Amino acid sequence: MLKTYLPLALTFIFFLPLTAQDLSGSLFSKETNESIPYASVEIGKNYGVITNNEGEFQINVDRFTEKDSLRFSSLGYQSTRIALKDFVQDTIIYLKEDVSELEDVYLINKKLSPQEIMAKVNENLAKNYNYSLRQYDLFIRNESDNEILDAEFEINKATFLEKKVTKKFNTELEELLKTTKNVTSKSYSEKFIRVSLGEKIDSLKVDIQKATVLKDTTQSSDVESFSSEVMKKIGQNLNSENTFKVKSGILPIDDSLKVGKKFKVQTKKSDSIYTKNLKESYVDYFKYNDKLNLGKFDFVREYEDYAYTIEDITGFNGEMVYILSFEPDRGRADYLGKLYVSAESFAIIKAEYHLEEGEKASGINMKFLLGIKAEQTKDTGLIIFKKNENNTYDPVYAKSKTNQYIYFNRSFKFKENTEDRSKRIKFKFDMLVENQSNMNTEILFVNSSPVTSEQFNSIEENKGKKLDYIRKYDASVWEGYNIISPDRELEEFEL
Repeated sequence: MLKTYLPLALTFIFFLPLTAQDLSGSLFSKETNESIPYASVEIGKNYGVITNNEGEFQINVDRFTEKDSLRFSSLGYQSTRIALKDFVQDTIIYLKEDVSELEDVYLINKKLSPQEIMAKVNENLAKNYNYSLRQYDLFIRNESDNEILDAEFEINKATFLEKKVTKKFNTELEELLKTTKNVTSKSYSEKFIRVSLGEKIDSLKVDIQKATVLKDTTQSSDVESFSSEVMKKIGQNLNSENTFKVKSGILPIDDSLKVGKKFKVQTKKSDSIYTKNLKESYVDYFKYNDKLNLGKFDFVREYEDYAYTIEDITGFNGEMVYILSFEPDRGRADYLGKLYVSAESFAIIKAEYHLEEGEKASGINMKFLLGIKAEQTKDTGLIIFKKNENNTYDPVYAKSKTNQYIYFNRSFKFKENTEDRSKRIKFKFDMLVENQSNMNTEILFVNSSPVTSEQFNSIEENKGKKLDYIRKYDASVWEGYNIISPDRELEEFEL
């Protein structure tokens, strides 16, 4: 961890934007007149979008004809269809609550207990979820805000600087910190990519279609930006081609650190997003990340640590669905939420979860021993799956909200590796950073389809895509693409 903090800084698509036909509207409950968030809006096989948290949607229908129809559905509601030729732009669609009586079906099904249902869920995980030889079109929206709660940086010794220069340098750093502390910076990023997975999920290919960033680059309060400014100031004065021994306290960090590379900070903002930088994170997402691999959720895997209750039984897409609520029942259980489980396949088709008040998703606290503390204090999520043509389940939508707190307070010593001790550069500084960040991520799986090994091998990745930096959200930027409709906060965000 200390070494990570030392530098302090990490074929077949139909897009016709000139003639695009994007339809938009919103879904409401007929009975309550309330919006229906995260409802499904589909047209054709495995192609569609999800309503946002305000019940709004937009969908591109270029590849379809007037004979096709949009299908609107949500758990607990009766689905409905509207032909494209009859669709009115920005209309409100009302769904009726599904009041089907399922008690007789429930009795025939031997009235399984919640624990028996969860046991069957685990037995069928491998059968129900398989992402090999699949292709997905993804729209990803990230929202983040960062705040440096406290920051201190002081050079105690620098043999390459005169004392009056060192004093001036520390004064400049103090001024930098005044403009950085307790300022929250907010940013949005959006991208549309195609992900193709081979027989082994590690053999993943990424094709970036478009990427945008909405961020104030003149004012930032995240740790990386602050660190870059500090390192830039040091790099302007430190000039050595030799390597350095580095210690933090009594702990050795590196015996041959090339300081020149670490302290020469790239100040120009990147104008592109690169495929090679995305691949590793998406391999992790599909193979290891608990957001798509339900067996990694402890409330699924370690279900006996939770108290499960059957809240209701409903129908969805022609099958019976158990609605199970859960809460911690033993000390090591940390989450509360609901699972929607198919009574036919015992697949989880929807999961809602959040951390219990006062619990942490992860963390390390060595504040007094090593001056380090890091913890994730919020973990809230929603994930929705849908049965595909192979009778396995593809993800449709995933949403997560996390909060991270980092405290770092260490001293660092640099000693130049040179035979001439009289000219050896020595450098010592103390640094404290206390940072809090929130990250909201939404992923819409617009389209999913099977691929053969031959098709996968023939797919060529692009190198990347130019980033579009924008100062105000503009819906026309995504004309011709299926995306998650922006909420009011994003629509009104302006730099």
